[in-house]
Amino acid sequence: MVGSGSPWAQYQSGKSTKCFPDSEQLFRKCAVFEDLFTAAVRAHNHQPRPLPSRECQSPEGRRCHLCFAETLEYDLEVEIKNGALQEFWKSLQLPVPLEPLVRSPLGRGYRTVTKRKVYVQKGSVYLALIDPDETGRPEPFTVDRCAIEPAEHAEIYQRIQEAIEKPYARPLAEHLSYVVIKGNYREFTLILNVREISGGVVKASNTLSKSLTRLFPSIVGLFLYLDETGGKYYLGVKNPRVRSTAKKLFGKNTIFQRTCGRSFLYSPLSFSQVNQSLLERLVSEADRLLALTKESRLYDLYCGYGLFALCLAEKAGSVVGVEISHDAVESAIENAARHKAGRVRFLRSDIAADSIGTILKQLRPHDRVILDPPRGGTSEGVIEMIAGFGPEKVLHLFCNIDLMPVEIKRWLSSGFGIKHAVPVDMFPGTAAVETMALFEKQQPVVSSR
Repeated sequence: MVGSGSPWAQYQSGKSTKCFPDSEQLFRKCAVFEDLFTAAVRAHNHQPRPLPSRECQSPEGRRCHLCFAETLEYDLEVEIKNGALQEFWKSLQLPVPLEPLVRSPLGRGYRTVTKRKVYVQKGSVYLALIDPDETGRPEPFTVDRCAIEPAEHAEIYQRIQEAIEKPYARPLAEHLSYVVIKGNYREFTLILNVREISGGVVKASNTLSKSLTRLFPSIVGLFLYLDETGGKYYLGVKNPRVRSTAKKLFGKNTIFQRTCGRSFLYSPLSFSQVNQSLLERLVSEADRLLALTKESRLYDLYCGYGLFALCLAEKAGSVVGVEISHDAVESAIENAARHKAGRVRFLRSDIAADSIGTILKQLRPHDRVILDPPRGGTSEGVIEMIAGFGPEKVLHLFCNIDLMPVEIKRWLSSGFGIKHAVPVDMFPGTAAVETMALFEKQQPVVSSR
């Protein structure tokens, strides 16, 4: 579609956002969910939960206040969170109800991706959580055990802390910015985020690897990852179009995961959800909302290693998955081959206004789209371009619920109405909620003048 009536031409001319003026009246007084939830927790008359030994505490006995797991049992958290979600949704004044919060099977100890930032203070190097001060400046908080992380992660971090204080580890400690643990609930891959991959760093890391794997048979892989952001982000990249630099020092090349009866293998450098206990339900909710048929093609945008695309492949006529990460797309292609999913193909592409036309050029009116962007949301023009192609249904996943007012307004302005909204407790213990919103094309308002 490249003519004057194409979605790209309409987006550039501004025509595609002028058909639904009623959307301009929405969201003028919408609330911030994090503020609502935090206020509700503080207002609730409850006793802080008793902490098990070392949990949510520093070595000096200070309580950690980085998340709500320090004070709330999970059942109470879900009750309060449901109330705050309904208050948030009421402020949006949308015509559809918000469904009840989908609970996480694991309310605590659920995170399959964890990290520690490396701090240097007064000549000492140590691992800590990031605790922003009142000005937003990141400050370290050393915790013995975090309630939302698996217990064995804490033990691994403690051993790494002891190791980087030793003379042999000095070359590594001087260039280490983050330590990351990824995996499932039985096996872990360790990623050392470093500012330099030199001979000294590799030698010290190999020594550390041998020590850790003797103590923890559950560690099945160890990688060095070259940090390109100066320590600002873990596993950060300056240019996602360029393959990241990583070096495997030990063990398996991939992380194993089993969801919806399928086995997945993916690169440790691929994006993966932090709560594997909830993935089965996440996929089943997507299946319910999309109502795929053999006549429909599914476009899975930001597909990662192929979770939605491959789990839902049998319900659709065909599937196209799109992702910018080299490692994720390669993992997705390999997973498809292993599953013998012949009607699924994966493309490596950025997802931007000027690329959507190529990605969706064969989209038909009865096709469906999954849009699962990162926390920062979709790029300018992406929603408008997808809407211009007119798929029957779009399932938009928001990992930042407070972006919903802005992005829902974009859908409404582009001629799509919201039909269902399902909050999913992907991040228990925090004020973050994953929310699935289903949009369908609606008829534009026709003026009587």
